Amino acid sequence: MTEMPPIQFANLNGIRMGYYEAGPKTDALPIVLCHGWPEIAFTWRHQLKAFADAGHRVIAPDQRGYGSTSVPEKIEDYDLDHL
Repeated sequence: MTEMPPIQFANLNGIRMGYYEAGPKTDALPIVLCHGWPEIAFTWRHQLKAFADAGHRVIAPDQRGYGSTSVPEKIEDYDLDHL
């Protein structure tokens, strides 16, 4: 199994979002890996390592309601505008 980087948290749009980040922090845009349903950011463990080893900054968040991210109660909090 590939080891995940340490989890980090950001408060965004009224929720606490957990995410994993790997690779060098540069001025280049990061690669953002968004999991589908019913997955979590752990799904991207192999890609996080591969992109970071290739010199890219990569971020994999747990989407709303999944993994270490807050679970909003209202259905509307999961529409495309919020996701």
